[in-house]
Order: sequence, then structure tokens, then C-alpha cells
Amino acid sequence: MRRTALLPLLALAMMCFAIPAFAGPGFDVGARAYYWFPKMTGTVETLRSGFTDNQLFNVKDDLGVEDKNIASGEAFARVGRFKVRVGYTPLNFSGDKVLTRQIVFQGQRFNIGQPVHSKLDMKTIDGEIGVDILRPEIPVLANVYLGLLAKVKYVDGTVELTSGTTHEVRDFKAPIPMIGAQGGIGVLADWIRLDAKVAGIAYSGKHLYEGDVYASFSPFPFVKLQGGYRAIDLKYDDNDFKAALKIKGPYVGLQAAF
Repeated sequence: MRRTALLPLLALAMMCFAIPAFAGPGFDVGARAYYWFPKMTGTVETLRSGFTDNQLFNVKDDLGVEDKNIASGEAFARVGRFKVRVGYTPLNFSGDKVLTRQIVFQGQRFNIGQPVHSKLDMKTIDGEIGVDILRPEIPVLANVYLGLLAKVKYVDGTVELTSGTTHEVRDFKAPIPMIGAQGGIGVLADWIRLDAKVAGIAYSGKHLYEGDVYASFSPFPFVKLQGGYRAIDLKYDDNDFKAALKIKGPYVGLQAAF
């Protein structure tokens, strides 16, 4: 996967030079921070050779993993029709539960009636390049655009189960390339905006889909108050480890750009 992580970015860069300059001139640089209120659901499974009772378990129903609000942020720059963005999101979930059925994780059995503390951490770093295919000048409207994007999301995750002196850990890490589309529209000199983007990739029974839609309001120059909805759907398979996780929910944010 690592060898192919940059292929969508290279392909997009080559395509960009072949696209006529429909986008208007301009330069923006800024950052935004937001507080996310996601709900997380999913399953995890480890496969160990020599074990016949490897087991799929649900992180909420079986382990009692609870939802947790997340602070996230990103920085961006736009020159003409090109936009570059780097973002970071630390996802951290944990739970405590007395098991109502036996769970096998990393070959270790956790029995019925056994109290288990679990952790599911997934830090993500995003690198993204976008190009505006269309950025027309329309009366009354402001900064209308429609474009393509290519990105790489680096996922650094850990699943941990602890009960007494028994402690089992499984890491999963991968750079995941994606391609997608983005667009937005503003009114009243960009005082009010609506923006959205989607990206994803699917292959060999694995996938990663991501979407983000948000509205912005500018009470002051260079500052935007935002409210939106973000969703991540990850299906990961690394031979002896499988995870299927969905993380989605609303958020509120603040953006400053110049």
C-alpha cells in the first residue's frame, strides 16, 4: 500500500497541468479548529495461526466502548485553483465492561464474568491536494467552485484489552490513498457559505470512505464560524487483523483565513 500511496497525487498533478485555467486568481492561507461529537460503531477480529476459536467481537456491545468528543484541526493554503491541506485528528475511545460472553483477542481468552478495560485509539494525519475545475464569476454569488482532490490519510491505530494482569495489544498502521471531489458556494460577498467534499478508495475487500459538509458564517473579516457533519467508514484487513469502524457526527468549528 505504501508504494501506491502517492499515485493519486501524482496523477492529479499531471491532470492539473492539462486543465484549462477556468479558475480565477486568488490566494488564501489559514487554519481551522473544530470540536467533533462523533458516534462510533464497529467490530474487531484477530486471527492467530494454530487457534481455531478466533472471534469477531463488537467494540460497543461486547466491550462497552463509549463515544468521546474529539478536538481536531487543519491548516490550508490556496493559490489560484490549487489548494493544499494538512489535518490531524486524534480519535480515542475506551470502555469498561464485565463480559457477557467469551472473547478471544490475540489468542488470549477473556471469559464470561471477567471485567475488561478496552481502548481503541486511531490517530489520523491527512495530506490533501485539490484543484478547482470550475470557479466561475457569478453575480451575487461569491467564490463558487467545483473540483477534484487526491489525498493520503495515514492511520495509526491501537486496540488494547486489559483484565487484571492480562494485557493484549494490536497495532495497525497504514497510509491510505484516496480520490474524491469537492465544491462550495457563497452568498452575500461570502458572508454565508456551504462547502462539501467526499473521498474514498475500495479494493480487495477493504475500503475507506470519508465525507465532510459544513456551513460557514462570517461575523468578522477573516473569521468564520462553522457547523458541519463529518463521517469516516473504514474497513481494514491486514491478514491476521480485521477492523470495520464507522465514526460519524456533527461538529462546530472556527476558521481564520487571510
